Amino acid sequence: MNLLFHGGGPAVSRAKAGAAAPVVTADDLLTLEVVPPMSPRDEAIFLLHTAAEIEHVLMVQYLYAAWSLPQDGPAVARRWRRDILQIAREEMAHFASVQNLLRLIGGPLNFDREDFPFRTDFYPFPFRLEPLSRASLARYIAAEMPAEPDVDTSLIDEVVRLTTGEGNGQPVNRVGALYNRLTTLFADEQKLPDGLLRPDTADDVQALPARYRADVGRGPLYLRTVRNRAEALSLLADIASQGEGEENMPRSHFLIFVDIFDAWPVGDEGAPSLDVPTHPNTTSAGSGTDDADLAGGRITHPRAGAWASIFNHHYRMLLSWLQHALLSRTRDPASSGLSLRAFAEMLVLSDVGGLLATLPRTENGRGRAGAPFELPYSLAFPDLSSDRWDYHRELVAGAWAQIDSLSATSEIEEAIQQRVLSSIAAAEAFIAEHATDREDES
Repeated sequence: MNLLFHGGGPAVSRAKAGAAAPVVTADDLLTLEVVPPMSPRDEAIFLLHTAAEIEHVLMVQYLYAAWSLPQDGPAVARRWRRDILQIAREEMAHFASVQNLLRLIGGPLNFDREDFPFRTDFYPFPFRLEPLSRASLARYIAAEMPAEPDVDTSLIDEVVRLTTGEGNGQPVNRVGALYNRLTTLFADEQKLPDGLLRPDTADDVQALPARYRADVGRGPLYLRTVRNRAEALSLLADIASQGEGEENMPRSHFLIFVDIFDAWPVGDEGAPSLDVPTHPNTTSAGSGTDDADLAGGRITHPRAGAWASIFNHHYRMLLSWLQHALLSRTRDPASSGLSLRAFAEMLVLSDVGGLLATLPRTENGRGRAGAPFELPYSLAFPDLSSDRWDYHRELVAGAWAQIDSLSATSEIEEAIQQRVLSSIAAAEAFIAEHATDREDES
């Protein structure tokens, strides 16, 4: 399967190094074509799955970039950190909104993401956990760029040069093309007739904004239920305009990254980023995955390695709570609590991710570690209720074992350890309250 990109805008995905961005009209929007052709509903599901993975992967990369800026750094670096963390939250809302759109057309939900070193032309750029830099900012700008960016053309020229030139040879695809195609499909009553839509899912199984701390349309966290074509198109327009679409919008992801890029030191000289690695990981040397990126980001310091494993485990717990929440009916007694458990795990990841950026990466104390965001062996989630609760029990047991084996060596670590312990205890109590016994399974 291939994607063919059509139309204009700053064609970052096809530009030559140093080439100026072409001038386009408002009608000359970038879109894509799936080859070989698919049925309209199948294509919509496929593209929504792709969108969900993109929102997931952008959220993870933005979190890592934000955590690479010091919490106690200069005021401007702290502001950039807050801005990028907010963008990551908005990507999380986009991710949940895409799941609601899948519900509307009867498609299966998707919680996956592109994993390093996997490569695909469907994504804006290859997955790359890295400290914030001028080059990474250029990739973020290119991916979130609208058709007619209302910024200095010399800045766009430099973005094109950094993303496609200097020997990296890696194109960056604008995500707006995907949302343009989804909008076209949802707007066409012949391709997606009303009879294919599931309006009842809005009250039954779609993610409710209030349970994910989102508003009902004002932003910045765009998440709402959809029960008809007009509501689907409105939600797609809001997601696209905020981050991955073709129009300029105040405080869009594109413009926030442009502001940071414009103030970032040229050549990264004096940049505020911490010395965290690209692609931090907990793999073992000689494990058959020893490419340069993995070797350069491998966490070998015992204490940092223990915290990195804790981070990965709670990332898995976050994904499991989120899956359970979005796969549950809204009237289920545990439904609201499941989404709260997902937020609790986000707080754990924030604590441990920030801590890892301050710990040594190597056994000899050189460099700093970082949050690995390593995926579990599988994201498959049990389909039977009792098996789901057993799955959570096993994860909680593993979390207890990990955190109990640590003895704090600083006040900061001790405080984080206590917060993690409290979160695990709350998860255990929640399971005890809501778990379904096997004999009650229908």
